[in-house]
Amino acid sequence: MRRRLREDFSQNQAESESLRRTQEELNQGQNKLTNMLARIKNEEGELDSNIKILESKKEEMEDMLEKMEDGEEISCDETVSASFPLYKQLMNAFAEEAATEDAIYFLGEALRKGAIDVEVFLRQARDISRKQFMLRATMAKCREKAGLAQ
Repeated sequence: MRRRLREDFSQNQAESESLRRTQEELNQGQNKLTNMLARIKNEEGELDSNIKILESKKEEMEDMLEKMEDGEEISCDETVSASFPLYKQLMNAFAEEAATEDAIYFLGEALRKGAIDVEVFLRQARDISRKQFMLRATMAKCREKAGLAQ
């Protein structure tokens, strides 16, 4: 009788241990699933906000398209806007740098045509080149801060 009781007890204990391990695995799986669901809900919220932003941008684009089709003038400054001050600074520096590039080109053309003499050309080119150097340094610093490629 004792031997049979021990066998039953051992068998029940083994089954109990097996069930306990299964319970632990199920609890771990439940925790993983809970974390996944929370992450999915966060991503879903981000997607919803991104969809709203895209829809508003789409409406803006459609409004601009209608204005263009009607022949209305559109201000470039209103059309292009930066989301952060750093990006705005980068965009302005880029536009200014492009303008200095054009200014240097037209100074060269004026020199070639004889509209200005060499001394005026060199003085103006030096001043504009200094400004261009500072603008390029500003753009490099802005790109570095924003984490953009050089």
